[in-house]
Amino acid sequence: MRPVALAVVTLLSACSSVPPAAGVPDSDTDTSTGSSGGDSTSEGGHALCDGGPWQSGQPIAVPELPVGDPAAGYEALLTEDYVSCGIPWELFGFAEDVLGVEEPLPGRTGKNAEVGHAWNVVTLEDGSELVVSNCLQCHAGYFDGELIVGLGKASADFTTSLSDFAEPLPDLPETSDANAAFNKFKARAAALGPYSTMLTIGANPAVMFAIILLSHRDPVTLAWSDEPRYELSTELVIPADPPPWWRVGKKASNFANGMSRRDHRGTMVLASSLCTDSVEEAGPVVDYFADIQAYLASLEAPRYPFAIDEALAADGAEIFECNCAGCHGTYAADPAAETYPNLLIPLDVIGTDPSFATLSAEGGFYHHLKDWFNESFYGMFSEVVTDDPTPGYTAPPLDGIWATAPYFHNGSVPSIALVLDSTARPSTWRRLDYDSTHFDEAALGWPWEPAMAWSEAPASERKFIYDTTAFGYGNGGHTFGDHLDDAERLALLEYLKTL
Repeated sequence: MRPVALAVVTLLSACSSVPPAAGVPDSDTDTSTGSSGGDSTSEGGHALCDGGPWQSGQPIAVPELPVGDPAAGYEALLTEDYVSCGIPWELFGFAEDVLGVEEPLPGRTGKNAEVGHAWNVVTLEDGSELVVSNCLQCHAGYFDGELIVGLGKASADFTTSLSDFAEPLPDLPETSDANAAFNKFKARAAALGPYSTMLTIGANPAVMFAIILLSHRDPVTLAWSDEPRYELSTELVIPADPPPWWRVGKKASNFANGMSRRDHRGTMVLASSLCTDSVEEAGPVVDYFADIQAYLASLEAPRYPFAIDEALAADGAEIFECNCAGCHGTYAADPAAETYPNLLIPLDVIGTDPSFATLSAEGGFYHHLKDWFNESFYGMFSEVVTDDPTPGYTAPPLDGIWATAPYFHNGSVPSIALVLDSTARPSTWRRLDYDSTHFDEAALGWPWEPAMAWSEAPASERKFIYDTTAFGYGNGGHTFGDHLDDAERLALLEYLKTL
């Protein structure tokens, strides 16, 4: 899999400042200096293994998860009705004219073979058929022209309020369960719309969806209230960047701020519970999400599809080991030899856009999400932790990192080259196009160009512009590659292609 990854393993003994994998105590490691000896230098003259942000990181314990069947999980993901409302089958063709026709997913059968990959066709109790969303709405993206299940959908467009779609539609006569489910679907979309509209294509409202859904529900019964129980804001809308599923098997927590702890089924089901309004309905969903959770954990990153300079990548492996591995782990041909420390990096260390972490922490506008969740039915399985021991962001594993542009938890940086050089990041930018075959192999990201400020652009152009001065869209922080020279960054980028 990784032709130069063994170089990383051999370097482990030389880099004693790299922390052990989470859950493995190492009382003999002195992290006060972070030095492995002091005289090892890179080609650019920079000290290797001389400490880094991992010294401030707080490890998150790896939970014991319920046993699940990955094959059953894949089947449930693409057949079950965990959203609980949608569009009647008879009307779905008209809906596609508005929503856009998606590519079907190979291997599906029956009417599921006739709809796009992000929809499931289900039969309700009265025999009526309903087309419901599935997780691939956000978690199936394109790279080099190929649809990849588990890759975040960087071209998803949530820039139009869901209310604009829903409110003009008439209610259907409730002569079937499917019609009644459509009326509920329309009402929920209208409730989500004002507080979840993104500024730019690719920005994802998943965090806001979770906050809005719980704000309308009783934590114990899950009963829906048309009036929110907690205050919401159209000004404090948090964008997210959906991470790839193939990292799930290594991660101890979900969400960029590491807030999903213990068994993650609770947070996963809540995030997809658009119309799941009772414990009786949610319980069976939580049960089969054990299988879905097992499926996600079974996924592996795709291989880099283009040429790799093996010698340059080997040089990059050494640079990675002593500048990046402390937070992001080590990689090897044998997965059993890999390490990943599962660290939560404090905000004042990581420095990336603080909005999500601070708004969900103690004293933040959305801090109620922690209290609601931990007191709720879902809190029986999962726990939400937003500020213990500190607000921050988790340093993710980097398997398949080359495929996952744009970068940071809010998708604010278009390439890895810019992740490694904070001084070169654009304040406003736009992708040149949304053709996934147009990939920048040198910078590892989508080709982009500078853009005018979002507020100054014509309304028709705004959704294509990423403006890092907007609330929640900042691209600062993670300056840990700034000390590298151009040659070192080039080698590091080549190594990342092997992951």
